[in-house]
Amino acid sequence: MRGPALLAVSLLGLVACTAPPRAAAPALVAAPTTVSHEQAVRALADARQLIERHDYARARARVTSVLADADRWEWFDVVADGQFLLGELADRLRTPREAADAYARAYDGARKLGDLERGVRALNALTNALLDAGAWDKARESAGTASRLAAGRGDLRAEATAENNLAEVDRIAGRLAEARRGYEHALELARQAGDRAAEAAILLNLGVTERQAGRLGPARARFAAAQRLARVLDDKRADAYAQWHLDQLEAEIRGSGGTPTEEGDR
Repeated sequence: MRGPALLAVSLLGLVACTAPPRAAAPALVAAPTTVSHEQAVRALADARQLIERHDYARARARVTSVLADADRWEWFDVVADGQFLLGELADRLRTPREAADAYARAYDGARKLGDLERGVRALNALTNALLDAGAWDKARESAGTASRLAAGRGDLRAEATAENNLAEVDRIAGRLAEARRGYEHALELARQAGDRAAEAAILLNLGVTERQAGRLGPARARFAAAQRLARVLDDKRADAYAQWHLDQLEAEIRGSGGTPTEEGDR
């Protein structure tokens, strides 16, 4: 990663040795910072609270008010977290390309900071934004990088998210067998991590995949398992989503000549 930068320095050194001497340029005075690092961190905390209150315009203003100084003074933690907040704002406003740009900048800040946890978080969010934007190839690349980094640091929860995202790319592309295997792997990782919310979400994705493949019995089993877990977690949205699919599946199974109590593949 440092190769191009080192090469640039070497070339600049060569030019300096061969070029005729020039008068020294006047020293540049650094622009004064308008906020301290501590103030910038507090501004991001304020922005997070504003987002939770759905005050998106003020949240954006709080974040953008500190990013220029963060870039200038290389406060890469502020850059990474601030850009991530801008990505979340864009997600909520349903502008996936803007979200993807912000998450990519968040990853760049995390990479410069050397913070793998922040980096993997940004890559997983970037993958979701790219999926929403229809950029399948870039989503696969981002998810693959996130999975490798998460596995390298032993972060099972983040790796499960990345593997789920990789499977989602396969499902959208119609590669249902590959998607099923990917979701199964993600489900195993989520269970190892003890992340029951992720487990429920992956079970729902497996149900959708099985239903797309016409495997109605396995689809129903996945949705039923997801619903049981959603009720334990008191996740009403996941519960309702699973129930909607179960109702649809019941009608499909009856229409195919089966009965709703059947457990076999159809």
